[in-house]
This record gives sequence, structure tokens and C-alpha cells, in this order.
Amino acid sequence: MRKKKPGLSLGSILTLCLTAVVTVGCVFVFGRIRNPSVSGAMEARKVIGAVQSFMQGETQPQATVRTVTFTLAPTSAPTPAPAPTPALYTPDPQKKTYAPHSFSLTAGGLLAFQSDICDSVYNKTDKTLDLMSVVNTIRNKISADLNLLALPQTINTADRKYSDTMAPVEAASAIRAMRVDHVILGTEHLLDQGTDGAEATVSALRNQNVVGVGDASQPCMVQINGGAVAILSYTDVLTTRGKNALASSPGYLTLYSEDVARQQIQQARNQGARCVIVYMYWGKLDTASVTTAQKNTARALAAMGADVILGIRSSRVLPMELIRVNDEAGKQRTAFVAYSLGTLLTESREGVDISGALLHLNLRSDENGEMHFEGIEYTPTYIWRQSVAGKIQYRLICSADSAPEYMSDQQKDVMARALKRIQNALKDSPVKQRK
Repeated sequence: MRKKKPGLSLGSILTLCLTAVVTVGCVFVFGRIRNPSVSGAMEARKVIGAVQSFMQGETQPQATVRTVTFTLAPTSAPTPAPAPTPALYTPDPQKKTYAPHSFSLTAGGLLAFQSDICDSVYNKTDKTLDLMSVVNTIRNKISADLNLLALPQTINTADRKYSDTMAPVEAASAIRAMRVDHVILGTEHLLDQGTDGAEATVSALRNQNVVGVGDASQPCMVQINGGAVAILSYTDVLTTRGKNALASSPGYLTLYSEDVARQQIQQARNQGARCVIVYMYWGKLDTASVTTAQKNTARALAAMGADVILGIRSSRVLPMELIRVNDEAGKQRTAFVAYSLGTLLTESREGVDISGALLHLNLRSDENGEMHFEGIEYTPTYIWRQSVAGKIQYRLICSADSAPEYMSDQQKDVMARALKRIQNALKDSPVKQRK
């Protein structure tokens, strides 16, 4: 029997080949570790492919390697983004905001150029009336952004006649000399001369660049410091002649009613009014106290949206107050009320008629429309009357100032009593005497 020649078996040969290939591959790969690159990774795959081919006995050429980039499709719905954290404050889109607005106001009571006053300054030679000399002594106390007074007469532009209820045309220029820019006409005598008298009064004031407030058809709107201010006027008193004229020609005067006031105040707000001022011609001529009806009307006006309510007709100065009410939407608001500003100028010497007051307010409305009263003061006034060179003279002066040299001792005493009367009337009111 022939013996087999000693040699390597097939398994040994495969083992040796595999070991050699792995050794070469390891040397190659570890040599690339210090400088790895894409090509190094490709070469490693070639070595592995060669080993696999050897193991499988493949002899075909090495296939070209391609790199394909792709994105895996999601296997489920994407996770929604987290909801944003709610803000601590969410603005109300229905809420109106405003730029802050402020202005100053000076307001007075009744200014009447009656017969005796006109006679005192009438020059028979020149046939002129120097009414400016009567009021110039108070003009330095009137210097606000808006200056208001009330005229309880019509102005006669047809001739030189005048009376207690009808002022001469010179009254318009005298009012302008006082720096007054708006005059309240809504009194019981506006229609005493019919609608022609009312139109003549408005025209005479307009010629002096003064606005007459009394038209019932729409609010008087004034632009002040970049904001609108509305001025409204109502009366609850008319003469018989005035009632007849109003019945035939409505629109020259507004009789007070809650429905009319509510409509006009809302109209003013819709037109952009930041402040609403209401003059009320109410009460009795010589009343000494505020009535319950006046208090109720003032609160009703404030609830409708009025910011400043100024009473006229009574010859006396009556208390003033700040009132806090709920408006018709239930929101609290503040308004200022002067129940009577008294009389600034009259020929009467019935004691209380000779003292009056100018009211000074500094008002500011904020971004929410809320009104703030940042200054409430008054100037006490006195109607001086004295015989000079055999002729009666009148002057409207500040009773807190030093008495002029031409004033008699008797008149000084009267002026001091008039000042005390005003101080007593306003001692419990949130208003201070201006220095």
C-alpha cells in the first residue's frame, strides 16, 4: 500500500489564507486610523469584499460601489409642536385706548351788560360805549386753554339801543378783551327777540372770533392740545316769549331732558370728545342752597358721560364737588360739579349779586379715557360800583387783590364782605382760592 505524501490539508490552507487576509486588512485599517477619510472607509469595504469573495469562491470582477443618500419616511404622524405658554395679559380687542390728553379751563357765571352799566360808560359826545374799561381789570385772571362765560342777553346789532335783556354790539368786543373764546347763550332770554335776535347775537360774537354755544342740533366741538372737547348747554327755564319762539323755531335752544342729554353726550363721544362740559341753566334766581333735583340731575349727567357740570342762573355762588358714579355700562367714573358759578357782572346791588367766582380746572384724561382733576381753584370776584365825578362807574375786579386806589373806604368794606361770602360758600368744596 502506497503511503500518502505528507502535506497541508484544504482546511489548513483556507485557515492560513484567511489569516493572511485579515492580517493585511488590519495593518491597512490601523494605518488609516491616524488619518481617517471617506476613501479609507471605501478601501476597508474592498478588503472585506475580497475576503467574502475568497470565502465564496467568486472570481467575477469587483462591483462598482455607489453611495446613495435618502431620507427615511416617517412611520407615524409627526409629533405636534408644543403649544405656546399663554400670556399673562390678553388685550381686549373691543377696548379703546387713547393718547393722554390735558388742558386747562377757566369758567365763569353770568356776565350781563345791563342798562346802568352801559349808561356808565356811554360818551354822549362821541356816542360810543367803552365797555372794555369795565372788564379789563379782570382779564389777567383769564388765561386758560379754554375760557367760558355765560351771556344772559341777546346782542343788538341793528341800532344803538340796549336794555337789561339786550346788550349793545360793543359787548362782543368787551368779551373778547377778557380773553374769552366761547360764550354760553342757552339762557331764558336767548329767544326774547325771536330767532333773528339769536342769530344776530351769534353773528356779533363770531365777528370777534368768539363762539356762541347754544345750537341744539349738535355739540360744540373744540380742538385743544390735540384732543377734542365738547361743550353742551341746557336750560330748564324759559320766558313765555321764549317758549313761543322755540315752539315755532326749534334748534336755537335745548331744553333739558335726560333723553336729549344722553343722545348729545353719546354723539360727542362718537365724534371723539375726550372731555364733555355741560352748562346747566337751572334753579331759582336767588336760591341759597343746592336742591335735591339739581343733585340728581348732576349725577345723571355724570353717568351719561359728562365730565364737568357747571350751573348758572342763581346769583349766588353755590358749593362745588367731585362726584363718583357708575356709568350706564356699570363702570365707575368721576365728574366735577359746580352747582352755581354766580354772577360776574350785573347792575343789581342786592347783596349776594355783587360777588362771584372764576373757576380754574386742570384736566387730564388717561389712556383709558378716565378723567383726572389735577388742579381745582377759584378766583373770587367783586362788582365795584362807585360815583366818580358825579357819574356811577362799574368795574369787575378780583376781591382777593389789593383794593385799587380809587376805591372808597366804604367800597373796600363791601368788597371784603363779598370775599368772605365766597370763601364761606366754598369752604367745604374741593377747590382752593387761587393766589
